[in-house]
Amino acid sequence: MSVLPPSFLGKKVFLDGDNQRHYILKYEELSGKRKIHALLFDQETPVIFAVLDYNGRFLDSFYLSNKTTVESTDILERYKKIAERKKQYKVTQDDLKDALRPKEEAKMKNKNIMKLLTDELLEDIKHQWPSRLIALQNADGKSDQSLIMIALKDALEQANALKSFHYLLHHRLDSYIPMLAEYIQDHPQLIEEVPEYYLSFNHARIVEEFLFNAVKHVEIDNSDLIEKILQQAQKIDHVHYSTVLRQLLVKLFRRAKGETDDSSKQWLNKTVHDQSLRSTIVEILKK
Repeated sequence: MSVLPPSFLGKKVFLDGDNQRHYILKYEELSGKRKIHALLFDQETPVIFAVLDYNGRFLDSFYLSNKTTVESTDILERYKKIAERKKQYKVTQDDLKDALRPKEEAKMKNKNIMKLLTDELLEDIKHQWPSRLIALQNADGKSDQSLIMIALKDALEQANALKSFHYLLHHRLDSYIPMLAEYIQDHPQLIEEVPEYYLSFNHARIVEEFLFNAVKHVEIDNSDLIEKILQQAQKIDHVHYSTVLRQLLVKLFRRAKGETDDSSKQWLNKTVHDQSLRSTIVEILKK
């Protein structure tokens, strides 16, 4: 299984021989195929530029106060533009601390905190920015039900699903990818893009979960989209000797029975036209 391109947002970097003082990686950009350019922060101030490989090893690093390069200057300028933009959200340090808590433990002194968090994440998704909120969650979050993660789900419901897909990839929030299957009617490209990405790294599990969710939300008479879903399952089964296609068919037959007047055979004949897929399904149904 190939390693997915990593995200180190929120990574704490301790000084040699010092287990207390540390810097936090709060901004990163992919550089080429196997490198990441990053900024390490002391509190809210970027102080170190670093180049990491995909294993998290530091290939180069230096204090921004001591040295500059074209790469460090460019990434710092891009970060500053984003940071300036984020000032509009008026999220205080107390708000950010509160955002790490689950809803039942949060103080919620700022009544608008959920809207502010959601709006910031929506803008991150829109512009594909490295998210300071996700960096904060990765660094100090103790609950996957924090206000930040609740706001992320809210943002995913409102954002363009294709942009959400790439945002989640960049932040290595892979467990949220199956949620995007709810939006395949409006963004059918996801049926091809999600499997293409993960199967290129031989990661089938996320694709399987995505397809299982897709058959819950696809319109039962959308034959073109259903056929594409089944073709992706066929690919997984061919490589991994799994039974994903059979499981999807069971779910779809159940839906067809409840939502149409057709028998399973009639619905299947109306829906599947690809000969290779039809032959595979016939063999499955014989067993």
